[in-house]
Amino acid sequence: MAIPAVYIQELVARNDIYDVISRYVSLQRAGRLYKGLCPFHSERTPSFMVYPETQSYYCFGCGAGGDVIKFTMEMNSLSYIEAVRMLAQQCGMPMPDEDDGQARLKARILEMNKLAARYFHNCLKSDAGRDARKYLRDRQLSDKTIINFGLGYAPQGWQGLCDHLRAKGFTDNEIVTAYLGARNKKGGIYDIFRDRIMFPIIDLRGNVIAFGGRRMGDEGGPKYLNSGDTPVFKKSNGLFALNLAKKSGRDSFILAEGYMDVISLHQAGFSNAVATLGTALTQQQARLIGDYAKKVIICYDSDEAGQKATRRAMDIFSKEDITVQVLAMEGAKDPDEYIKKYGRQSFELLLEGANSALDFSLLKLKKQYDISNAEQRVEYLTKACDVLAGLTNPIQQDVYCSRLANETGTDKTSIKLQLERTAARRRRANNRKKEQELLHSGVGSKIKVDYRQKGNTMPKAYAQQQIICALVRDNSLYSSIAQRLQPENFTDGDMRRVYIRVCDMLENNIPATYTTLSGRISDSAANALAGIFARNADIIITGKDVQMHIENLLTAKLSQSEASEKTLDEMTERLKLLKEKKK
Repeated sequence: MAIPAVYIQELVARNDIYDVISRYVSLQRAGRLYKGLCPFHSERTPSFMVYPETQSYYCFGCGAGGDVIKFTMEMNSLSYIEAVRMLAQQCGMPMPDEDDGQARLKARILEMNKLAARYFHNCLKSDAGRDARKYLRDRQLSDKTIINFGLGYAPQGWQGLCDHLRAKGFTDNEIVTAYLGARNKKGGIYDIFRDRIMFPIIDLRGNVIAFGGRRMGDEGGPKYLNSGDTPVFKKSNGLFALNLAKKSGRDSFILAEGYMDVISLHQAGFSNAVATLGTALTQQQARLIGDYAKKVIICYDSDEAGQKATRRAMDIFSKEDITVQVLAMEGAKDPDEYIKKYGRQSFELLLEGANSALDFSLLKLKKQYDISNAEQRVEYLTKACDVLAGLTNPIQQDVYCSRLANETGTDKTSIKLQLERTAARRRRANNRKKEQELLHSGVGSKIKVDYRQKGNTMPKAYAQQQIICALVRDNSLYSSIAQRLQPENFTDGDMRRVYIRVCDMLENNIPATYTTLSGRISDSAANALAGIFARNADIIITGKDVQMHIENLLTAKLSQSEASEKTLDEMTERLKLLKEKKK
């Protein structure tokens, strides 16, 4: 059930968009507006704008836009109802009586997860958890660490957790949806996690949203088993121990491979360690790290698989505005083993001497060639210039060119010339790519009208957008617009759907503002509407302007496909309008 529009208006009034966004983004005043670096994509020049007058935001770089509710949804990976609930809690507003089935289900899953975490922890302390406790002691984890991370044990039986949750009033369907139970061939359910050390995954609000389980024996499925995606959890969007790392007070994060590495690092005092959730690093996770840290130190295993994952992670982080360093561990395969063998202080020194991403790439590249061989030396230098071509700082370029010249006995001027040629070639390729992207993205991609056609004094797409913008700004224009325009007059799908929704709301005496609309239309329509408002921030659209746009929309030349969809009566009426316009 939809939340009443009057409630949403009050909620937005109590949560000023500047106050909310400035908690995540550093904003600077730009006249009546505010600007900053977009939190939804990597950029160096601010293109993210906040509009206090309309309580909206829009990024001219990636097209993300919306109101304070949409921003809260995107920044915290929440549903519409959850974002409303979060904002309501922040300003002390009670939620309305209307309920939402999906929100109820999520609340039930979070409650199940909390009960499951307690169940696993109690099992760890019981006789059934004796071997699990020994395993954790052998890994040198203290009782304090075990409690701090809420570690537990899933016993060997097939029904323990399911029976426990049933006794608490949860249904089989709910248990399966939460990924705590699975159905057998007869339709019954059984525990998914059995005979495993359990690692609760906790979100930034302290909710247990999922679990990771490490197999105790040599048999019984994969070594690590992780929760699948559920209504409260998406493994590609979260990080293990982020709830603790964000409180570390450090401006850097250590990215490790597994749960045990992270736990060992935290126990050793490195409380800024995090890990992915049983998957390779994703762009969403890299962006999430960038939200809380200025630098990330990749600390993956030293084996071939770990090094391959390191190179992939570097490529992903290269798209974010975050400094990347890579830890090279000699004499240990992972951080847990290194700290046990050499101690905390040695690991601290290792962190301080971590290689930059460039150093790591060049070192890996150099190992592939015998630079005493002239032919291989040339190939190494050519590939090295490819690695360095992204550098824009002339001092960095000079330093690395000098280093390459010294280690290969090559003239520095020649290396610098090759680097400049490589960089120029890459810039040309990037410019061509950007041109192609511009041709197939943004508002321009939606405008299907040929500007050269006679009779088209203004693109229909633009006319439709301006009409919608004016109507949402000023609902009093509705009667004059509705007399002349039907939904089928809108050829842009998003604009047609917005117009239908606005008409429906106004006919039912519900104010149609961006805020009240955004929860009732699709994401694509909400983004399109935010972009229209942003482009018209300093433009006044009068009643006469609206009538002019209506004229252009109604009398614009039809495309062949549009004409084929018109009835004879509609075509007759359209010809009549065209004749009147010519007179």
